[in-house]
Amino acid sequence: MCSWYEHRGSERGFSVSFPAIKYREGTRGYQLLFGSLRVPQSSYMLAAAIIVGTLGGYGAIGFRWLIGAEQHLAFGILESALSRVVPGFALVLVLAAGGAIAASITARFAPEARGHGVPEVMAAVALRGGIIRPRVIGIKAIASATSIAFGGSVGREGPIVQIGAAIGSVLGQIARAPAPVVRTLVACGAAAGISATFNAPIGGVFFASEVILGDFAPRSFSTIVVSSVLAAVVSRAYLGNRPSFDARDFVLVSPRELVLYALLGVICAVWAWAFVRVLYWFEDAGDRWKVAPEIKGACGFALVGVIGLYSPQVLGVGYEVIQHVFDSHVGAQRALALAVLKPLATSLTLGAGGSGGVFAPSLFTGAMLGDAFGRIANYVFPSWTAPAAAYGLVAMAALFSAAAEAPITAIVIVFEMSGDYTIVLPLMIATVISTVLGRRFLNSTVYELKLERRGIDWKRVRKPHALAAVPVSTVSRAPFVVARADETVREVVERLRGHDELIVPVTDDAGTFLGIVSGADLAWQVARAPDATIGPLVAGTTTTLTPDESLERAADLMVDPSVGLLPVVSDEGQLSGIVTRRDVLNAYRSRMAR
Repeated sequence: MCSWYEHRGSERGFSVSFPAIKYREGTRGYQLLFGSLRVPQSSYMLAAAIIVGTLGGYGAIGFRWLIGAEQHLAFGILESALSRVVPGFALVLVLAAGGAIAASITARFAPEARGHGVPEVMAAVALRGGIIRPRVIGIKAIASATSIAFGGSVGREGPIVQIGAAIGSVLGQIARAPAPVVRTLVACGAAAGISATFNAPIGGVFFASEVILGDFAPRSFSTIVVSSVLAAVVSRAYLGNRPSFDARDFVLVSPRELVLYALLGVICAVWAWAFVRVLYWFEDAGDRWKVAPEIKGACGFALVGVIGLYSPQVLGVGYEVIQHVFDSHVGAQRALALAVLKPLATSLTLGAGGSGGVFAPSLFTGAMLGDAFGRIANYVFPSWTAPAAAYGLVAMAALFSAAAEAPITAIVIVFEMSGDYTIVLPLMIATVISTVLGRRFLNSTVYELKLERRGIDWKRVRKPHALAAVPVSTVSRAPFVVARADETVREVVERLRGHDELIVPVTDDAGTFLGIVSGADLAWQVARAPDATIGPLVAGTTTTLTPDESLERAADLMVDPSVGLLPVVSDEGQLSGIVTRRDVLNAYRSRMAR
C-alpha cells in the first residue's frame, strides 16, 4: 500500500485503506466496506464539522506560530545583519526580500493563494462546488506568513479563512461528497478560521453564512456553528479566553450622539469606497507591469518599507496600534494620517503580489478614522460625547461593513472582539448607514469586485437556481412498478407491459430500497434465464434523493444522460417515490412561468 488512501470503484464512490468507507451518494449515509453499518449524513456532517473545526483551530495557531518564527528571521536576524551594512535602509531591504519570496511562492505553486483569500473561497463555493486544491493549505500559509512577518501591510484573517476552507474542501473531496456537502464543509472551515483568529465564534458563523455562502440555510448553519465553536475552544486553550481588544467602558453618553454616529457611518462609507478603489488601482497596475514576480514583489514591498520608515505603525497586521487607540495614545493628526497611509500600504502589498487579508487593514483604518472623528467631536461637544476611542471602535465595524456589505458579521465580530455590549446601539446605527451607502458607492463588495474584474458575472452566479427552493417531495411520485428482490425476471417483465419506464426500483419485503435494474439488463436476462430472481441484477450504488432535498440537486445529477430516473429514499431507507427527467422539466417550466 503506497499511500494513505487509494481509489476504488466508480466516480460516485471511493474507498480508503483504513477505515474502509464508501460514500453512497444521495442515500444520506456512508457504507462501511468492512460491515453493513450505515451512517446517516447528519452524523457524518457532525463528525466532519468537528474535524474541520479542530483542524481549523490548530491551523490558526500554527499560522500564528509560523508568522512569529518568520518575524524572528526577518527582524531578529536579517535586519540586524543588514543594519550593520546599510544603516537606515535595512527595513526597506527586509521588506523587499519578503515581497520577493511571497510573490515567487504564489506565482510558481498556487496563483489562487495570492491576494485576499476570501474571494477565492467564494469563487470555489459558487463555481466549483467548493473544490479547493489541497496545496493551497501549505502555499497560502507560507506566502501569507512571509508577507505579514516581513512587514507587509495585510491581515491574518483572509489567509486563515482560505486555509480553513481548504481543509473543509479536502475532507469533502476525500469522501467524494456531493457539492452541497463540500460547500458546507468549506463554510465550516472559513468559520473556524475567523473564530480562532478573533476569538469570535459567533462572528465566524455569520461570516461564513453571510459572506461565503450568502445565505443562512438552517441545515448548513447548525454544522457551521459546531466548527466555529470548536475552533474557538482550541484557540482559547492556547491563546487564552480574552477579547482581541480591551475596549470596555464605552457608553452612549447622550442620545444626541446618535447623530454623530450616523455622520460617522457616512464618512466610513466614503473612506471604504476610496480604500477599495485605491486597492484595485494598485492591483491593476501590478497586473499590467510585466516583470518577474520577484521583482514586482520586491519593489512593492520596498515602497511599503519606505512608508514604514516614517510610520512603522502601518507595517504588519497592526492590532497593537489599534489597542493604542483604545488606550488614547494616538493623537488626532497621527490617527488621520494612519487612516490614509494604511490603505496605501495595503494596496501596495497586495498589488505587488503579496498574500494576506483586507479585514484587519479595514479594522485598522476604521479605528484610526473613528478616533480622529471622535477627538474632533469631543473637542466641539465635550459635555455630551463619549471618549474618542468609542468612535474608533464603532468605525471599525462601519468601515469593514461598507467595504464587504456584511453588517451582521461586522457588528458581531467587533462586539465579540471588544466584549462591550454598551456600544451596540451606536454600532448598529453607523454600520447600517455605512453598509447602505457602501453598496451605492461601490455597487459590489471588496470581495465581489475582485471576481468581477476576472470576468465572473457574480450577480448571476450568486443568484439562486430556479429549482433550489423546490423540495423533491413536491414532484416525486409512486413508480409504476416496484420489484421485490425475490421476484423472477419473467414476473417483473410481465408487470412492465404497457409502461414506458424502463428502470425498475427494487426493494426487499419490508420496502427498504436496494437499488435499480435497467431495462437493458432485464432484456438480456429474460433471454438468458427468465426464471432467475431479480436480486443479483440490482445496482446497489445507485444515486438517490431524499424527500427534503431540492430539485436543483436532481437537475445537477440528470446532466448525466445515463441518469433518467432517481429513486427517492427516506432517512430510514424506505422507497418513497421516484423523480424522472420529465418531472424535473415540468417543475422547471412551472417555476419559470410563475
